[in-house]
Amino acid sequence: MDLIKRFPQLQSVIESVTLNGNQLIATAVLGVVVVYIYSCLCFVFVYDSFFRWEINFGLLDRRGESICSSMMHCFLTVLNFGMRAGGGIGDFLVNISYSQIFESLYYFRAFIDETYFIIFTTVLLNVIFGIIIDSFA
Repeated sequence: MDLIKRFPQLQSVIESVTLNGNQLIATAVLGVVVVYIYSCLCFVFVYDSFFRWEINFGLLDRRGESICSSMMHCFLTVLNFGMRAGGGIGDFLVNISYSQIFESLYYFRAFIDETYFIIFTTVLLNVIFGIIIDSFA
């Protein structure tokens, strides 16, 4: 932290983030609300898509676990993976077959994946980046 005091350029970087702190916090709260809405939709309608075969229980010799076992678990999963994945929540969910049995579920999942990508990943994160970049000017 002493480096920030020694270099004026680093001080301007810190100022650019803290100067518009209220806007950043308001946008982050809006982002959390959007993630909560999507996690509710996912928990109710596409619960089965939140399954990871990579999770191993070690000595129990069982593979796979749901990563949306409760509403809080689902919210944290959507928040965690949805921000880190390049394409939103569609990147880490199990793919759904496009057959007559799952046709409506397939369309709903496509809607959820695309709107999350557009609203959260594209718009909200770029608004945050725009606020920070604008304060540099």
